[in-house]
Amino acid sequence: MSRKNRSSIDEWCRQYEKVLPDYIRCAQKIDYLIRDLLRAKNIGYHLIESRAKEVSSFRDKVMRASKSYSNPLEELTDLAGIRIISYYQHDAQDIANLIKQEFYVDGDNSIEHSPSGAEFGYRSTHYVVRLSEARSSLPEWAGLSTFKFEIQIRTVLQHAWAAISHKLQYKREDDVPEPLRRKLFRLSALFELADDEFVSLRDASVKLSEEIEGKLSLGEKDIKINYVSLSNFIDNSECVAELCAYAEAVGFEFGSPQIEDSPDDYLSDLIQLAAVVRVLDISQFDSILRGASSWAEDYLLRQYSASETPDDSSWYASPEFICSLILIGDRYEDVGVEDLINLGWDFDIADRVLDVANEFKSGS
Repeated sequence: MSRKNRSSIDEWCRQYEKVLPDYIRCAQKIDYLIRDLLRAKNIGYHLIESRAKEVSSFRDKVMRASKSYSNPLEELTDLAGIRIISYYQHDAQDIANLIKQEFYVDGDNSIEHSPSGAEFGYRSTHYVVRLSEARSSLPEWAGLSTFKFEIQIRTVLQHAWAAISHKLQYKREDDVPEPLRRKLFRLSALFELADDEFVSLRDASVKLSEEIEGKLSLGEKDIKINYVSLSNFIDNSECVAELCAYAEAVGFEFGSPQIEDSPDDYLSDLIQLAAVVRVLDISQFDSILRGASSWAEDYLLRQYSASETPDDSSWYASPEFICSLILIGDRYEDVGVEDLINLGWDFDIADRVLDVANEFKSGS
């Protein structure tokens, strides 16, 4: 490289270093904006990553012998970048449509690519965008209206494929040694098939949920307990709502952000607890809850009173956890401390809850 070229690169790097804070601000603001847009449209995603290119990476790119830039600050389109990773291909397409609606897309430099089965690689979507005219006129976007940035959209499996391919250092089909090419083709096809099958699995889950909800609405309860059936039952059961009202009346609090576990954790624990006490279908589960209506309020009061929460705090719960307490109260002889510990309960809480259940049911 000539002295003149190296001098030019050094100058470009100094100029980029000056504007780097603006690119960092751009990446952060676009990150927040995309999260808000996806939330507003109720589009699910796994992860959003954002970054501004570091000065060292900028230098490496403009120094490549195969590239020639008259002004890389204007010509490079990925100085700020966003990566959105979705769970399903359908969600990835919804995200792509949203990006095209909300930003100005540079079609000449963007890639919407779905390779045929004979090609090496995997489906990928890379948009080079800038702010729409309407948004760039807003005061909070001042100074960023001319910035270009890259948005990548992948599913979780596409992201895994890209990460593995990068680790193997094979970016193109011709890079791959002939003995390995067939294996990589087969792996690529498997990843693509798995992506499609996850969509089919999601659709089947939605259909099953609708079928179970329909049966429950008609009063059918001879349905095996699983995540879908129990979730639907708890969400729509008047008996569960009544038990939660009892629990709230004695001091339990619901819907607090202070609960560390997610509702999915509580539901999973409840399913496992039902298996421990051999409650296998919704009919059995419903029968136990209905039978508890005569003693539930007194029992829940004793459980709450025995807790070690300070006077100025409460025991935070969920409908699934209250149902777990009722199952323990009804089947206390079938539940041991180890069973609850295996479900992730703290030893002291498990021991105390079982002691209260034994004393209450033995004395009733």
